[in-house]
Amino acid sequence: MHYYPPPPQTERKHTTTGVQKGQTQTPPRGKCECGRCTCYPPGDSRVYGKTCECDDRRCEDLEGVVCGGHGTCSCGHCVCENGWFGKLCQHQQKCNMTEEQSKSLCESADGSLCSGKGSCHCGKCICSAEEWYISGEFCDCDDRDCDKHDGLICTGNGICSCGNCECWDGWNGNACEIWLGTEYP
Repeated sequence: MHYYPPPPQTERKHTTTGVQKGQTQTPPRGKCECGRCTCYPPGDSRVYGKTCECDDRRCEDLEGVVCGGHGTCSCGHCVCENGWFGKLCQHQQKCNMTEEQSKSLCESADGSLCSGKGSCHCGKCICSAEEWYISGEFCDCDDRDCDKHDGLICTGNGICSCGNCECWDGWNGNACEIWLGTEYP
């Protein structure tokens, strides 16, 4: 099995929380009072942990499929079955096409391979892991273009998809900053 942790969404500089410049701040996923945490959104068992540090919604694609149907989610990270890889276990290791066929399917509009920001595997672009914010079918999207609230991409309540926030259930707004659920977190 392969473990592919997702990259951090943002970096924040806060002195009150002890996070220093250059360190990663996890988006707020709950409210803690007197040593007891209530995770957001209330009643969603996919957000859990002593301090709500695990968010299994990160293992789902936009259709809600967990780890591409080829792995299991562990604290917000996909653990892929043998023969599969990728952040969401979406790529099969075995390929039944020639290198030439594969590359022809990965050409971006400008004629470059995966917009020059990824590699081609079995006719699909795999965007560079070093540039966590690059996404899209041809690695042609910059997820830093998504709306932010409180310095967080999609407020930590959704997934950035090619410059647009796709909000999780109960959240709305351009940056997923508006709670419309039944209980206010």
